[in-house]
Amino acid sequence: MFEEKYKTIGLNIMYYRRALNLTQSELAERAKMSRARVSDIECGKGPFNMESIFLLAQALAVDPVKLMQEKE
Repeated sequence: MFEEKYKTIGLNIMYYRRALNLTQSELAERAKMSRARVSDIECGKGPFNMESIFLLAQALAVDPVKLMQEKE
């Protein structure tokens, strides 16, 4: 059950990162986390905490809720 949610969040982060033409390293620097952690999150490897979602959302300039929503 949670695995699907982690995958959704990861894909959304990847979508917004690519929309900004950022590499994982650039996003990691903005979010103050490692590139490996960004990669794990984008691949849906959980668990990860809300702090990570908020840091990534801030780095991507999107509402954290958008990172958690299913795409239609």
